[in-house]
Amino acid sequence: MKQTISFAVLFLHAVFAFSQTNLLHETPLSFEKRTENQGLAFKQPVLNSTLAETLDKAFDSITALTPITGFNAAMLLPDGSIWKRARGLAEAVPNQVALTTNHLMGMGSISKSFVATTMLRMLEDSLLSLDDSIGQYVGPYPNVPGNVTIRQLLSHRSGIGDYLNENPAMGQAWIDNLDSIWVADTILHYYVPAPNFPVGTDWSYSNTNFMLAGRIIESITGQPWYVVLRQRVLEPLGLTHTFIYPWETPGNQPFAHVWADLDGNGSVEDLQGLGVPDAGLFSVANSAGCLISTPEDLARFSERVYGGHFLQAATLAEMETDYIQNPAAGKYGLGTTSFLFPQQLENWGHDGDLIYKSVALYFPTENLAFALQQNDDRSNDPTVPNQVLDVYDVYLYLLDTYLNYAAPTATHEITDAAQTLSVFPNPVGTSFQLKFIENAHPVYPLPLMLSDLTGRVVLSQIVENGGTVISIAQLPAGVYSLRAGSFSGKIVRQ
Repeated sequence: MKQTISFAVLFLHAVFAFSQTNLLHETPLSFEKRTENQGLAFKQPVLNSTLAETLDKAFDSITALTPITGFNAAMLLPDGSIWKRARGLAEAVPNQVALTTNHLMGMGSISKSFVATTMLRMLEDSLLSLDDSIGQYVGPYPNVPGNVTIRQLLSHRSGIGDYLNENPAMGQAWIDNLDSIWVADTILHYYVPAPNFPVGTDWSYSNTNFMLAGRIIESITGQPWYVVLRQRVLEPLGLTHTFIYPWETPGNQPFAHVWADLDGNGSVEDLQGLGVPDAGLFSVANSAGCLISTPEDLARFSERVYGGHFLQAATLAEMETDYIQNPAAGKYGLGTTSFLFPQQLENWGHDGDLIYKSVALYFPTENLAFALQQNDDRSNDPTVPNQVLDVYDVYLYLLDTYLNYAAPTATHEITDAAQTLSVFPNPVGTSFQLKFIENAHPVYPLPLMLSDLTGRVVLSQIVENGGTVISIAQLPAGVYSLRAGSFSGKIVRQ
């Protein structure tokens, strides 16, 4: 094992020396950028298939179009039933193991929602006030102003620099000590960069805020933050598939490996299969992003918390207050976010990216909780042609499938308005070109997808410009839903 770890250390040192790859990039609001270029398709007719069968087909269809190693999904439906499905690999070395819905993955920054919920439960027990200064509980630490309040910490209005995203020395220190378990105080004393702005004057996402939150929990309770989180959140909610790693281990529950393109050559490697220790990575993330879970547990957490069943109404209102204060940038509350969807569908939750990528949201008007994870570091940049479909693309497609099937209360009245794209000629023979509504401003290149009436994707390509001709000579006659970027419509194939 020592030889394997030594090889991994040398390999990662070489990667960091000669490429731009950085595995420590736990950032928020990735969904925000994606929804700028995606939209829901027009409402498809409901066929005789059950909802579960429809979701199965949609999941299998969209994940078959991408080389991402594995996806794991779960929806907690309004009737209390759970739909879940997985596809891909959980391990490649020493043997290939198929990914199942029981496999755990890292949730990244969704951990912040669990930490914030822990502190809000402590607030309800009068153990703290959101307006308490953090200096009365922790520190002093370099570059950490003691007059920051707990509210400013949890809402990212502290101005404190981000040790993961803004200090390259943190990534190098992790590489130099791959098999080390990091202590929060070491990071807080030596790796926090200078503040980004005076306390309370702006908004800036910082993982340091939530590492400090973990230390505050410890200062108040006299117990490790992960023990308190388990006692106050995981156990009351019955989340038996969620662990605070590496301080807790999952025992016999399977933990999926993660893949990353370390050298930028387009191929990915099984990191744990290579011998890269994952405990050190998760300890660097600490209370900002170290929890592991399944999509089912993430969906259940989302429904209980954001559905109003776990926190008092006034506390949940505090959690869902917008502190970004920019209508064009979504919302961020206390350890939770709300993304901008094209159909203005209310949502609360978080996403996460610590090599594993995750999204978990609750939609109050639909009483729907939906979580999706991938064990692959690759992501789709909508501005670059021929990119892979990632967790955000799959999430949007499955959400679209559910909404079209369920005729949700929040969207059925605007279904017709969602058709913002037509084609010519229509009906279509063997090919067509796109025709946008007046005053539309498509930004090329655009990702395009065609789906049949069962939700199965039948065509996926990049549209380079307004003159691109799309061939459907291989498709049978019928009606198809069309999506190109944030525009959607339908075509009839003669």
